[in-house]
Amino acid sequence: MPTVEELFAPPPEVAAHPAVTAMTRLCDDVIGPHAPAADDPARGVDPAHLRALAAAGLLSVRVPVAEGGFGATQRVDIETVELLAGACGATWFVVTQHRNPQGDSAGPIKGVPEHAYRRGPAAARHRPGLAAGTTTAGIAIAHIRRPGTPAVRADPAPGGGWRLTGTADWCTGWGLTDMTMVAAHTSAGTTASGRFVFALVPTAQRPGLRAGPPQPLAVMGGTRTVALQLDDMAVAPDEVLLDVDAQAWLAADAVRTADTRPATLGLLRRVLVELERLGVQRDRPEAVDAALQLGERGAALRAEAHALLVDVPAGERLRERAQLRGEIAELTVRSANALVAARAGGAMLLSSPEQRWAREASFHLVQGQTELLRRTQLAAFAHPGQH
Repeated sequence: MPTVEELFAPPPEVAAHPAVTAMTRLCDDVIGPHAPAADDPARGVDPAHLRALAAAGLLSVRVPVAEGGFGATQRVDIETVELLAGACGATWFVVTQHRNPQGDSAGPIKGVPEHAYRRGPAAARHRPGLAAGTTTAGIAIAHIRRPGTPAVRADPAPGGGWRLTGTADWCTGWGLTDMTMVAAHTSAGTTASGRFVFALVPTAQRPGLRAGPPQPLAVMGGTRTVALQLDDMAVAPDEVLLDVDAQAWLAADAVRTADTRPATLGLLRRVLVELERLGVQRDRPEAVDAALQLGERGAALRAEAHALLVDVPAGERLRERAQLRGEIAELTVRSANALVAARAGGAMLLSSPEQRWAREASFHLVQGQTELLRRTQLAAFAHPGQH
């Protein structure tokens, strides 16, 4: 019977890709050993590690070679994300924020019709740095997904630009990134009407912008996640990255969030590898058996998720995507708890990684969660393994 590592092994051409070998080396030698510190609010994600990832081209895996990236396939990109998330959830979570402004500054915006958005001057200005990773960016956009009265409002400023007012509850990487993309709503109506403005501003306090203290998170406490208080903050015309129809953006976002996150697969993979390893080391055949059974299920679901991500056009089979994401999230939680059970009391020590992986598994339930995903997750918990 194959081992868990063999069940989750990528195709040889993916494993041999320079981006994958570079990510493997950095995770094994640098990022993975620092993961306990990165989870700790008192220490946190090391900025030097973010710079090392950028210097290795690992913030730009799919970016064309001419723009400073690897120009790799989506399958290679997925593998690098799985490896990073399995090595250090906190570092992955800071890095993944960068993909939004990087993508919004260049090329078509996936799922949004061309007539529904306009790029601002900040796109051309920062595109080279974002593409190559020499300029890193975080985001404060989660609030625009919430229905009802907009949390952050953008009012036109005399002479051009905007004035932003409101609270953005979630901004990850404050002080770790160079820039922050802040979203605001231009309509006095609901979040489903009007337009969204995305401003790209330096990651620093300025008149009208105040960052709160780090949020007291149960996991990934070293990601420097803060709330931003905006009080008539001026956004200059050349700081506008994107102006987009709200309904078009929300529709595209619903498609994106239905997909399984490669990071969840990376954590599932890491947990099951460690469960099998612990069973072998401590002569606990029941742990090995659990790892292999969960691994067979996980590898099959992962293959389905990869096929939907890579081979099926975005927007198709939406309910199937959401159901699969819910099932994989449930399996990841179950697998992480199986590892806790196998390790026993030692798993509760803060010096042991098992408790961190269990907390990270819970995080993957709520990241980018929508009402549809919540329903599929709860169904998966109520009826596990019935897909």
